[in-house]
Amino acid sequence: MKQFRIVCIAISLTLLTACGSEIQTIGSSEYYVKISNKGEKYTEQEHTRYKYQLKGFNEEGNDEKLTFTSNHRLTRDAYLRVYFKKGEVITYEEVERDDIPKKPQQLLGVGNDS
Repeated sequence: MKQFRIVCIAISLTLLTACGSEIQTIGSSEYYVKISNKGEKYTEQEHTRYKYQLKGFNEEGNDEKLTFTSNHRLTRDAYLRVYFKKGEVITYEEVERDDIPKKPQQLLGVGNDS
């Protein structure tokens, strides 16, 4: 019985690790942003980081001022899906234009790029 518990715990930990980012985003709101600047470069504990402050839009078109950091400079004009919970950005991921809902597309000017 003890071995069975150990195996169950090991399997559970493996599944939790594999699903880490999905669990982290539970209860968060999704916003979409367009990287429109180079970010503010700064150093933290001898590591270069870039701080971004951008307006994001959710599926209904509501906006939120989002502040987040990256360990590398993000590609200008890239689109991100940003997960926002309890007043802070949890994580983000780059998305294609077609993955952005219609209302945020309009507000971000998707399709108006030169």
